[in-house]
Amino acid sequence: MQGYSFQHQSSSPWKKFTAFFRRRDALSILIFINIAVWVIISLIRVVFTLSGESSFAFLNGILSFLGAPASLPALATSFWTLITYSFVHIDFLHLLFNMLWLYWIGKIFMEYLSQRQLIWIYILGGVGGYLVYMLSFNLFPGLLHIAPNSRLIGASAAVMAIVTAIAFYLPKFRINLLFFGRIRLIHLAIALFVLDFLMISSNNPGGHLSHIGGCIFGYLYIVSLRKGWFLKLNPKRLFKPKPKFNIKYRPGSEKAEEEYFEDKKRMEEEIDRILDKIKITGYNGLTAKEKETLFKYSKK
Repeated sequence: MQGYSFQHQSSSPWKKFTAFFRRRDALSILIFINIAVWVIISLIRVVFTLSGESSFAFLNGILSFLGAPASLPALATSFWTLITYSFVHIDFLHLLFNMLWLYWIGKIFMEYLSQRQLIWIYILGGVGGYLVYMLSFNLFPGLLHIAPNSRLIGASAAVMAIVTAIAFYLPKFRINLLFFGRIRLIHLAIALFVLDFLMISSNNPGGHLSHIGGCIFGYLYIVSLRKGWFLKLNPKRLFKPKPKFNIKYRPGSEKAEEEYFEDKKRMEEEIDRILDKIKITGYNGLTAKEKETLFKYSKK
C-alpha cells in the first residue's frame, strides 16, 4: 500500500500578528495607533526610570496634553483632546483589554459594515463618551469637587460604541462566550451597559460614565442609519445630479401639473436616499419597503 505523508502547516502567532497589521485596513490602523502611543509613552517612562528621575511630571504632562478634561475652561484650550484621549493608555492591561475587544468585535463589524463607518464610530463614539463624562462631572454634586483635576483617557468609550452599534445592527447575531456558551451579542451589549451603570460608584466613575456615553452613541448611530438621518445630512447629495427616470406626464390627467412634478421630485429624492443607503449598508441593509420601492421604479 502506498503511503502518504501530510505536513500540517500553520502560521506562527508572530506571523499572524504581522500579517494583521500588513492589511492596513481601518481595524489594524486603529489598533496600531493605540499600541504605538502606549509604546512611545512607556519608552519615555523607562528613560526617566533609568536616569533616576521620576516620571510623575511627564505623565501629568501627557494627561494634560492628550487627556480630555472634565473642566470646560480647560477643554477650551485643549479641544484636540476630544479625539486624542481615545488613543492614550498608561496601563498595559487597560490597553490590552481594549484592543482585544476592538479586535474581536471589530472583525464582526467589518463583515457587515464599512471601514469608514468603523473609523467614524470609533472617533464619534469617543466624543459621545466624553460628552456624558463631562456633563456628569459638571452637573452631579457628587462629582463637582473632582472635576477640575479629572482627565479622561483610553479607548473604552470608542470600543463600547462599536460593540453597541454592531449588536443593535445584528440583534440576532450570536457569539461564543466563555462560561456562558452561545449568547446574542445584543444581550452582551446590554449587560455591559447595565454593569457600567452599576459601577459608577466605584473608584473610576468617569470611565464608566464615558462607557455609557459610547453605548448611547453606538445605539443612536444604528437608529439613524436605519432611518437614513445621516444620509439626509450628507453634503455630497447637494451636488450629486439627480437620476433620470422614464416618467411620462400625460396632459389632461386628474393631477394638476404642479402636483405632478412635486410627486416626481419626492419620488426622486426617495430613490436617491435608497441608493445612498445601499452604498453604506449594502442591498441587504434595505427594508422590505425600500426594496419594493427600488424594484418598482427600476421598471419604469
